[in-house]
Amino acid sequence: MENKPIRIILVDDHRRVHQVMVEMFSFFDGIELIAQGNNGQEAIALCDRYQPDILLMDVVMPIMDGVEATKHIIAKHPNIKILALSSFKDNDTVRTMLQNGAVGYILKDSSVDDLENTIHTVYEGQGVLSPEIMQALMQESESPTQPTYNLNLSARELEILKHFADGKTNNQIAVALSISISTVKFHIANIITKLGVETRAEALVIAAKNNLV
Repeated sequence: MENKPIRIILVDDHRRVHQVMVEMFSFFDGIELIAQGNNGQEAIALCDRYQPDILLMDVVMPIMDGVEATKHIIAKHPNIKILALSSFKDNDTVRTMLQNGAVGYILKDSSVDDLENTIHTVYEGQGVLSPEIMQALMQESESPTQPTYNLNLSARELEILKHFADGKTNNQIAVALSISISTVKFHIANIITKLGVETRAEALVIAAKNNLV
């Protein structure tokens, strides 16, 4: 039996973005663009109707932005993975999207290969950030008003975190470290708990800001 394609919905308020994305998707194998929308309200309606695997969504849009739409969609459809798509390299926007349930963030000017790899990585349950966003977070100085985190990670947890930051899947990490996938998942759960976050993508942000990766 052939594997089912990864079902994608694209939501963005710019026609040109839709045109470019449709062209990019024509090069992908095993990925299907099933619907398109122009704002957050349409994103909610489309998710209700189609139940996609991944929602590729802009952040700044009229009527309802991506942040607000993310809140509604995650509350109703927690299994839909939301990947933020934006031209903004704004760290606050990144954190807000991740805090509200997005599993990753990629810039609109990413290459075809980067977008395809990101979609597959997100589909496999990994959080992702574009290299540009990760670099910006690593260079951002610490603020005295920022919360403190328990960074007392074990050597193995740090090792797994670095592999995770490189975009490797659970399977790839398990092979690289010669451990089981369940062990990888156990360590990632511990990392998330120690850092006081709810998602893997948020863990990556904190790790980057504290020079752990």
